[in-house]
Amino acid sequence: MSAERRTILVVDDEPLFREEAVAFLRGFASAVRGWTVEAASGGTEALARLEERRYDVVLLDINMPDMDGMELLRLLDQKHLLDSIYVIMLSAYGVYENVVEAMRGGAKDFVNKSEPLDQWIVRIERGFEWQELRRRKRQAEEELRLLAREVGHDMGGTTYFVLTQRVQALAELVKESEEGQRSIEVIRQILARIKRLADDLGHVAVALDSSELWRWEAIDLHRLLGRLAQEFSYGHPAVTIVRQCDETIPPVRGSRAQLERAFHNLLVNAGRAMADGGTLTLRMRREGDDWIVVDVEDTGVGIPPRAMGKIFSIGFSDWPDGQKGSGLGLYVARKNIENHGGRVEVRSSVGEGTTVTVRLPVSELPQDSE
Repeated sequence: MSAERRTILVVDDEPLFREEAVAFLRGFASAVRGWTVEAASGGTEALARLEERRYDVVLLDINMPDMDGMELLRLLDQKHLLDSIYVIMLSAYGVYENVVEAMRGGAKDFVNKSEPLDQWIVRIERGFEWQELRRRKRQAEEELRLLAREVGHDMGGTTYFVLTQRVQALAELVKESEEGQRSIEVIRQILARIKRLADDLGHVAVALDSSELWRWEAIDLHRLLGRLAQEFSYGHPAVTIVRQCDETIPPVRGSRAQLERAFHNLLVNAGRAMADGGTLTLRMRREGDDWIVVDVEDTGVGIPPRAMGKIFSIGFSDWPDGQKGSGLGLYVARKNIENHGGRVEVRSSVGEGTTVTVRLPVSELPQDSE
């Protein structure tokens, strides 16, 4: 990580402690590290600074009068800033309950103010290492996005068009040959799979496109899921659809393309799991003040334990009927949900079915979407 990116913000309402901590870190930095160290006198000032610029590591006091550390963590999470900051909580009361609450709130580490300052250095350096890993991950995702976009565009565009035309011409030439017609049918099946893979690669490119954030809008999940459920019913007449939705749930702020693709992919998987029929249950509810929860539950074949840790991995596809998917659908679904500050959880029992639970943060936008 380059020196200019190694930035630290010390947040504490006690002037003497704050000044001593900043002086120590600046002295240490000027001697051997070249870090940039700044300070904020409370949670309100810290929030303004963190909205204005990026800091790699934040040393955050828990107990402050204007806005305590836990409230600041909550607001950073709500504003989708917490995932990019390595927060180390500070407290004069290093009890277990504080540690647990801070980690659940999104902090990455915890130190007691009574510890010698030089022991903080290891934790701060760990934060910079975490940021470097994030940078490399973003770089890898950008390279994957470009590859997916180019390959998907070529396969699903020019290449697919030319091959389709050539196959049509060949079909005319061999229309009197039974073997020739069988060969043409096999080629068409392969082309259909190539087209599906090209489409999936295009969805991967969208999932990894940070510019998609600029196209966010208010989205009514009731209507979005209703449309997707209706489309699902056309292709799966043997599946009974049950909807259990809280009608008072507000819209969410997000990318329509990404959220539609995420839930579409989850429904596709549910449909494949119930090839012989079953029940698809869609539940939507409010969880506390911060989350909207959507369950996609099927009564299908279920996921074996050996596969549970792999289902969101690129390229993984493991269906009992032997059909091979692209292995990109669930990866795209999870990435799109995470792009919205959400989470995806899966519970499954072989032979009984699977429940995918999606949590999305509540939006404050008025219900004027769609």
